[in-house]
Amino acid sequence: MNTESLWAQTSNVGHMGEDFRAGHPSHAVVTERIAALYSRAPFELLDCGVISGVTYRHLLAAGLEVDYTGIDIGEAAIADCRELHPEARWERMSITDLAFPDGSFDMVNCRHVLEHLPYYETAVRELFRVSRRTVAICMFQVPQESEVLLRRETANGYIWLNRYAAGPFEALLHSLSESVEIIDVPADRRRNQVYLCTKRPA
Repeated sequence: MNTESLWAQTSNVGHMGEDFRAGHPSHAVVTERIAALYSRAPFELLDCGVISGVTYRHLLAAGLEVDYTGIDIGEAAIADCRELHPEARWERMSITDLAFPDGSFDMVNCRHVLEHLPYYETAVRELFRVSRRTVAICMFQVPQESEVLLRRETANGYIWLNRYAAGPFEALLHSLSESVEIIDVPADRRRNQVYLCTKRPA
C-alpha cells in the first residue's frame, strides 16, 4: 500500500473523533497566531490535512479574510468539504508532492498529517517550498528524543503512527527557517505541539 492510501485511511479514521478534534485547544493556539500575523489584510493559506474542514471554520469564526485552499488525500473528506463549504478551494492531493508553484501561499498549515507518513522530510520541504513566509505544523505525536516508527496493521492494510525524534526534526525546521517558535499545548486527552516557523529567505 502506498503513502497516499495510508493517508486516506487515517483521514477516514479521523471522522470518529470529530467533535473532540474541533474543540481541541491547539486550534485556538494556531488561529490566534494566524490572526496576529494576518488580521489586517487578506492572505492566502494552504491547509494540509483538512478532514472535515474544521480549521477553515475556525478561521472564519475569527473573522479572518482568508483566501483558503485545503488539501487531503482522502476522497471522502474532500467531497464532504466541497459540499459544506463550496466557497473555498478543496483539492485531493498528496502532501509529499504539492501541485503548486514555489511561494504560492502566505502561510501553510499542516495539522496531524506528518505522523501518518512513512517519514516527514519530503513533506516538510514541500510545505516550505510553497510557502512565502509562514509554516505552522501541529503534531499530536509530540516529538521526543527516542524515535518510534510504528506501522499498525488494519483490516484494510496498514497505517503509520509515528513519533519522531525531536532533535533531527527540529534541526530540519531550523535549517529552513529564520525562527521557530515551539508551543506546547496541554490537553486532557491529547497533548499537542505546534511549530510556528518563519521561512528563511531564498
